[in-house]
Amino acid sequence: MKNILRTAGVFALASASVFGGVTAAEAAPTCSSGRVCLYDNYWFTGTSRSFGWVTYNVGVDANDKGSSVVVGPASDPASPYVYLYVDNNFVGNSVVFRAGNASNDLRGIYMTPNRNWDDEITSVWG
Repeated sequence: MKNILRTAGVFALASASVFGGVTAAEAAPTCSSGRVCLYDNYWFTGTSRSFGWVTYNVGVDANDKGSSVVVGPASDPASPYVYLYVDNNFVGNSVVFRAGNASNDLRGIYMTPNRNWDDEITSVWG
């Protein structure tokens, strides 16, 4: 099912991107201020969950399930970055996103040469 949704989402947004000059961040759904929105599938499809910028554990329903992400505007403009961690309590590998940015496919962001961020996020700190 994930592959079917991914294919449909890629086609729809890729078409919009080619014809309308839209980036992934511009095509992304909005996420509230001071929040990180994780999507179970690529191109912001599937179940979505929203978390604050300080979340020690995203919980059983979201743990290691995020395939795309949207970072909402910063609550504090002096601190515009959020870190996504592979383990509980802000431990292990991390990836940083600036407020207002998004990734439509976390498979394209690598934590090590052989391991990407698809289905890896467990905690959030910003």
